[in-house]
Amino acid sequence: MVRALEVQVLTRENIKPAYPTPHHLRNFKLSLMDQITFPIYVCTIFLYKADSSVKSYQISQRLKSSLSKTLTKFYPFAGRLKDDFSIICNDQGAEYVEALANGFLSEYLQKPDQKLLREFHPFKYAESSAAGIGDPMLRIQATFFKCGGLAIAVCTHHKLIDGSSVGTFVNSWTATARADSQSSSISNINKEVIPAFVAATFFPASESFVPLPFHNAPTEVNRYVFDASKIDQLRAKVASATVPRPSRVEVLTALIWKCAKAASRSNLGYSRPSLSVHAMNVRAVANPPLPENSVGNSVGYVTAQASGNEIETVQDLVLSLRKAKAEYSKKGLQTVLETKNLFHIPESLQEKFEKDEIDFYTFSSTVNFPFYGLADFGWGKPVHVTISNYVISNLFVLMDTNDGKGIEVLVFLSPEDLALFERDQELLSFATVNPPVLDVSTSTGKNVSSILRSSL
Repeated sequence: MVRALEVQVLTRENIKPAYPTPHHLRNFKLSLMDQITFPIYVCTIFLYKADSSVKSYQISQRLKSSLSKTLTKFYPFAGRLKDDFSIICNDQGAEYVEALANGFLSEYLQKPDQKLLREFHPFKYAESSAAGIGDPMLRIQATFFKCGGLAIAVCTHHKLIDGSSVGTFVNSWTATARADSQSSSISNINKEVIPAFVAATFFPASESFVPLPFHNAPTEVNRYVFDASKIDQLRAKVASATVPRPSRVEVLTALIWKCAKAASRSNLGYSRPSLSVHAMNVRAVANPPLPENSVGNSVGYVTAQASGNEIETVQDLVLSLRKAKAEYSKKGLQTVLETKNLFHIPESLQEKFEKDEIDFYTFSSTVNFPFYGLADFGWGKPVHVTISNYVISNLFVLMDTNDGKGIEVLVFLSPEDLALFERDQELLSFATVNPPVLDVSTSTGKNVSSILRSSL
């Protein structure tokens, strides 16, 4: 029997901005997309191998000092949600926790398991991911392992912060940390990415917004890794005259959608309509475009519909995805602004959707987003980046592998559907089920327990 990983919280505090937020910035206005988005925390976890050149107390000091400086620019992250229209930027601070794990980082890297991630969060995320009024906009936990390895969980309030915003924040935070470690001048620190809080100008808030539907559901997870050669094989197989060069994300999305539909059909004993919704960063496609460093929810949801045909192929589903993206590019954002609703459900399926009589899947992708390259605090790039989820079912998250060549997919389904999904032979002909991230010796690094206890 595998011993459960135990994590002991050492300190819990609020990290405030290094400089007070000016009075005229203290009432931050949300955008329409902020209003509509789920009121939950999204947690991204960065895992680092031990670096013998930097001691644990130095890591602790660097994380807190650089976070404080970064919050001066990301001042809404240190505030609290006031209501559906605004954040009070009162410099209350980001919640920051430091903890000790009684195990080794290799225990996770050799067999990645969402259950092992539960204790790496600064709150009981596995029990409730809800993020409400008055809750911190940013919650962070740094967990130190016996081997000297480190897990940093960055939990962000989704009412303001989307995936791209997380990347912009992490980029700025890590750049500040690296500058601090080199005793850099203020002029060097100012070369970091500066956030642009402009989303509310592009997507004005509304009294009549339609919040996204959100339901907690029993959820199980598994991880599938597709190496570059298998993805190339799938792309070649799926290519057609209509879509001669399908993207990596398109073919994997279509394959996973097909397998999820098959699992649902087998459990129900019949086929039912199926919709897949795809989160899309709209910064570049907005008119005019938003700046790349724009912070705030700027995500559209592209809705694709399956035909309901039991023999529908991956190639068919890629075509459905392409058509849906083309339609969204023409009028998707305009429809959102007019209807105040991010989801477009076909009128023919609206009643079934409201009665939960369709298969509804959500896909999110950070493929090609440089999380591994950005998240270097000065002790090396992370060996693994992952996202945790315990409450949202029928969700699929696509992320780059740490070498940048393959793609790993986190699959969150009901226990009944996942049991069938993970035995799908078409899926298994292209994917490896939850392989090790890499081999890490448990003998590397020093025991950090006594160092941390004496320095924190």
